[in-house]
Amino acid sequence: MNATTGTIESRVYYLSTLTTRDHAGRHFTETYPPDVLDDLEAEGLIVITRPVHQATGLSYDQQYWSVEATDEGQDLVDGYPEYQPSPDEAADRTGA
Repeated sequence: MNATTGTIESRVYYLSTLTTRDHAGRHFTETYPPDVLDDLEAEGLIVITRPVHQATGLSYDQQYWSVEATDEGQDLVDGYPEYQPSPDEAADRTGA
């Protein structure tokens, strides 16, 4: 865990706004720092799907990756509604 995701408040904020593509079409790997994604994944709060081509065994580019909160991640968000961003803050973050 690093300083960026070290608090429950920051984890809930990231989990509340994280989508594979935001409303502006930006991919999560473009809008979230790699260390934040690594930490959330290592803590079991998100799952990043990194597809691999069956015939070649090569990984697809990041643009084909997807992300979702795990049950544990969703439970954390649900357990701390006071740390979820307001609708205006969430719209700013996701480009809505």
